[in-house]
Amino acid sequence: MQCVCPMGGERACPDDCPLSVWANLSPVDRKAQRKSVAEKLYKQNLTMEQIATQLGVTNQTISNDLREFPKDLEIKKSKTATNPKGAGRPKGSKRKRTAETRSKFGKDAERKIASLVLDEGKSYDEAGAEVGASNIVVRKSVANERGRREAAPIDAKTLPISAQEKIERVTKQIKADLAASFNKAVADRVREKIDEMILPEQRKLIADAKHLYAKRRGLMDKDTFNTIRRALHPDSRNSISDAKLGEAFNRFMGLEKYLLNEADSPTTLPNLPDNLAAWDAMKRTASGRKLPRKTTA
Repeated sequence: MQCVCPMGGERACPDDCPLSVWANLSPVDRKAQRKSVAEKLYKQNLTMEQIATQLGVTNQTISNDLREFPKDLEIKKSKTATNPKGAGRPKGSKRKRTAETRSKFGKDAERKIASLVLDEGKSYDEAGAEVGASNIVVRKSVANERGRREAAPIDAKTLPISAQEKIERVTKQIKADLAASFNKAVADRVREKIDEMILPEQRKLIADAKHLYAKRRGLMDKDTFNTIRRALHPDSRNSISDAKLGEAFNRFMGLEKYLLNEADSPTTLPNLPDNLAAWDAMKRTASGRKLPRKTTA
């Protein structure tokens, strides 16, 4: 791997060079160790622009990484051909660009260079050879374009028609699935509450009624009851009006359960369901039955 060394120019990285270590890191490890590598390169007299180019990120990213760089950790800079005194960074190194780093390409050309790497899968060297750009220019173009793409919002209108249609269908399906899931969750919760709160109370009332009917004791036998009923029927009595006889008959019939025991007048109770689903099934069965036709006299 070629790098910009502290002496200026390009040469192969030694084994202990931060850039050599950087080249062997995974993308996840690079993100975690980028700040540390940037600090080491900064101590070796590389400018922020050179560091950004070598690490394949934007200048702003390196600037942020070195923003809190502790001054007391800085070491005296080594003497180099461009910095013979070795004291501090060469004057104007932050702003002055070398011939290698100064790009002769415009923004459109740089995006085309970056596209060769990002979209067509070519290496930095292959892209540089194709357009006649140095490795530094290619890396810088790729870093800038990657940052621009990550920051740019996605506009569905710029996508191909087929992609837009797929996004719309997926979005519609997700909304439908969410609505169905929500409705089911609400219905299940309602049924759960009904089973917990309402049905137990109804079952208790039915149980109390069954208990009462089971202990009922009649005040007369069935034969006596039928005899009185025939005597009170409007057709068998002429001394009082039919209305009075009918009222007496109806009142007497209303006392049947109080006068007869359960054996002579058994009580038929419906087999009530014990959950909401069974209630719904019973309602559907009842609604499907045909009512008897009314007969006219």
